[in-house]
Amino acid sequence: MCFLQDFLPAISNLESHRKGDVSINSKEQKRLAMTRELMKNAKERTDLSSELEQGLENLGLQRRMKQLELESKFLKNQNDELV
Repeated sequence: MCFLQDFLPAISNLESHRKGDVSINSKEQKRLAMTRELMKNAKERTDLSSELEQGLENLGLQRRMKQLELESKFLKNQNDELV
């Protein structure tokens, strides 16, 4: 319970910031701008990571399809030789 009481003023202050009731100093503004920029960068990295993962998965599927194609040709040649 004590833990929550420590954060209640911060939460209240945060709500006031959202409503525009509290003015923030330039240091806080810089910190908020930096936090926004870091969050934006983290989102971009996450998006790129997802794209990279998808690209690697596609390459794996392409490789497997090529392998199956070669196996199919090999088996067809073997079948033709037996006939």
